[in-house]
Amino acid sequence: MSDLKEIRSIRVVPFTLMSSSISAVMGFLYAIVLVVIMGIAGTSLSQGNLGAGTIATLALAMILALPTASFLITTLQSFLETVLYNIFVPRLGGIKLELEDLKEVKSVPVVPFALMVSSIATVLIFLVMLILGPLFMSLIQSAALSGRIPGVESFGALGILGILIMVIGVPILTFVVVFIVSALAAIFYNLLAPKIGGIQFEFALLSEKLHEIRSIPVVKFAVILTVVGTILIFIFGILGMALSIAAGTSASSAVLDLLINVAINFVIGFVIYAIAAALYNFLAPKIGTVKLELE
Repeated sequence: MSDLKEIRSIRVVPFTLMSSSISAVMGFLYAIVLVVIMGIAGTSLSQGNLGAGTIATLALAMILALPTASFLITTLQSFLETVLYNIFVPRLGGIKLELEDLKEVKSVPVVPFALMVSSIATVLIFLVMLILGPLFMSLIQSAALSGRIPGVESFGALGILGILIMVIGVPILTFVVVFIVSALAAIFYNLLAPKIGGIQFEFALLSEKLHEIRSIPVVKFAVILTVVGTILIFIFGILGMALSIAAGTSASSAVLDLLINVAINFVIGFVIYAIAAALYNFLAPKIGTVKLELE
């Protein structure tokens, strides 16, 4: 039996803590991969200007810095995303999920999903541009006045107009792009979920409307998200391929690059989604589950 449920609110602290914890572990794993790559390349590097001590120092710095930076950045991002979601729900309506037996997500209504995701992304980009926009334009103007970087003179003359473009124009563009991508993602999910299975959650009822996600089946989570993401990469890759061919790249080379990029992203995407779901299941009993108000 399928029921359409609306996510009316997300508990801020549990979501933020879980997201940042998963991100920190992923950052640690990424640092380990980079350290291994550096170790493999260590012989050639040690013959140059970088000695073994320098390589070891860089490796230790990455192992410490990447998880810490990932945790802090994701904490801020997840906190803002959850707060914005809860603020927008009464105004825009929440994301809706068609749940079968309150477990498998059979479909996601396209417009509510795309509208919410693009609205949150727009506000976040607006906040970022409020800080980086004036700073970036100041740097451009300084470079234009000094003449150290050729070709930026025209940008330096923009002044206040340039800041307005970054603070207002970039968020508007973000809304349009994110809405389109999110809508496409929801459409492909709805087409594929009945065929390959949708995301599943093990919900537990805490109160009349409040539910917690106790666990996430890893394979189903990774498969559907990886396939949807790969299709989107393929579609936008075709657009990039067309532009590349128009710029003079051979068609065979452009097609090969597209296929390699799609294949690599499929493998990496599956691994990342599977690890994220497995980490959720591992961390949930220790730091608490994500809690949603479903109506």
